Formats: sequence, structure tokens, C-alpha cells
Amino acid sequence: MNKKPVTMKDIALKAGVSVTTVSHVISKTRNVAQETRELVLRTLDELDYQQPDNRPDEAAPLDRIGVITADIQEDYYILLVKTIETIASENNISVLFCDSADDIEKEERNISMMLSKNVDGLILAPVNNGPYPRELKAADIPVVLVDRQYEKHNTSFVGINNAESALSGTRYLVEKGCQSVGFIGYNESVYTMQQRVVGYKMGLMQYLPNQTPQVLHLKYSKENSHHLIKAFLSEAHPEGLICGTSDICYQVLSVADDMGLAIPEQLKILTYDDNKWLDYLKYPVSVITQPTVEIGCHAVERILQLAANRRVGRRTKTEILYDTQIIDRLKNYPVA
Repeated sequence: MNKKPVTMKDIALKAGVSVTTVSHVISKTRNVAQETRELVLRTLDELDYQQPDNRPDEAAPLDRIGVITADIQEDYYILLVKTIETIASENNISVLFCDSADDIEKEERNISMMLSKNVDGLILAPVNNGPYPRELKAADIPVVLVDRQYEKHNTSFVGINNAESALSGTRYLVEKGCQSVGFIGYNESVYTMQQRVVGYKMGLMQYLPNQTPQVLHLKYSKENSHHLIKAFLSEAHPEGLICGTSDICYQVLSVADDMGLAIPEQLKILTYDDNKWLDYLKYPVSVITQPTVEIGCHAVERILQLAANRRVGRRTKTEILYDTQIIDRLKNYPVA
């Protein structure tokens, strides 16, 4: 039996406000007192209100889209944003950009600002995998999530199969002779890290079933990271190590140098995302590469598709997952 759609009248009755007030909150046609606005947004969330689409299916032109990244300091996002801007420009679409700097409250402000600017679509890399923002649920624009995604949402996600990539990375290090493999990443509230840890543990179950998982979670702020990484390497003694980001890899290399660890003889490293500075190292570091350009292109294409037909993917979660590849810089080194 089909569930009856929630209406603005239902929201108004539940919140104890007028239908007009609910309409103003959803459409942003008039300022509403903050307390009342929050009450209406909470009620929208509780009743799972979905913005109806009464417009015809013909293509809706896009003049401007918003892009919000989780943290532009990550090399991944620099290339992603550049790709999105290039493809958008080719389609005569301007881009409004914001960075959340790994701050959930700033992300909320960025979303509100984008909606107040009446962007025609939004490409968003969330800070964490928390609940889908109420304002986006109520907004009548296409939304595409990239790289990271919320725990529950009803829109499109474009990224990689993070779990599969880490599983493949674990297998790679085992094939290179590692009898123990560790993982260093950020907090698992970050979607990519949560999935990569899952894949790493799956890899251990398949290829090193007698090893206990060795996982170090760092704070995104990098506070005390050097001390934590040194303690982890000293106590766990992994022969192979997966770094969750290239920035973490940079920190690991600094610690390994201080400890006098020989790479790759004593520690074989596999990191996510290739960077130019890796080519200038005196030792090899292998890389799990993501098709960032393809992901950026597909994100813009998906926005265009959703704008052309608001019913396509509007209320259904969809995932477009790209495969990763490994740049094997250990191929000239004998397996122990």
C-alpha cells in the first residue's frame, strides 16, 4: 500500500503554525523568526516531507550551481573543484564555491547561504556521515554528493568504492611480502575513512586471518599526530601500511624518517591519491589512485540530468561508484 505523501498542511498542524508560514520556510519567500523556522524544519524532518514537483519534465536551464567541499586543503578537492568548474563553464554554468574547513556548523551555514543565493543545483562533499540536512530535504534543487556522503539520503552520490579499494590495497601489500598490515586514517565519522577501514579489515580476514586489525585514528586538526604515529609504528610494527590520505602519508614519512625506518625494506607504504612530491622521494611509495576528473565530470552531468527531469533520482538514493587503480612503485623491489 502506497504511503500518502506528507503535505504542508500536515506540517502546519504538527508544528502548530499556519500553512503560509510553512510555505515561506520551504520557499524562502519571506523571513520567518528563527525559532519558528527551526520548529518547521524539525517537523519537516520528523515527517519526512518531500518537496512536490508540479513542473513539466522539460529541461530546466541551469545558470549557477553551488559547490561545497569538506576541506579544500586536501589535494583531492583541488582537482575535483577545478574539474567541476571546467565542465560547468563548458555548459555555460557559473560556479559558486564554499569550503567547510571540516566544520559541521560552517557546512550548515554554507548550505543556507547557497540556498539563499538561489543556486540551481548543489554539488556537496559533506564533512561527516551524519543525517541529511533538513534544509536540503526541503529544497527544490538537484543535489549531488561527491567523495563523501551522508548516512541516509535520497539523492545521488558519485565517488569510489572505498571498501573495495582498501581491500585491494591490503591484498597488494600482502602480495609484496608484508606479514602484517596497518591502517592510519581520520575519524570514522568521515564516510571515506569508515568505508576504507571496513575494506582493510575485510582484507585482513581474507589474506591475513591471524592478524588483529591495527588501526590508528587521527584528529583532522593534526593535533599531536607526530607523537601518535610514532607510538603506533613503535608498538604495532606493521610491515605494510595503508595511509587514508596523502596528507597522512606525508606525516607518516616524516615520522619514519625520525625513527630511522628504512622504506620499503622495513615499512612498505600504500597511500591514497598520487601527488607530484611523491616522484621526488628517495624511496618508493605506492598509490591508490582515484579517477577524480571522471568523478567531477559525472557530478556535473548528474546535476544536468536531475535538472532536466526533477523526478529522476529525486527521491531515490543512487550511487555511481568508480574503480580505483594502484600505482605499483614496488615492482622493482624483491618480495621478502
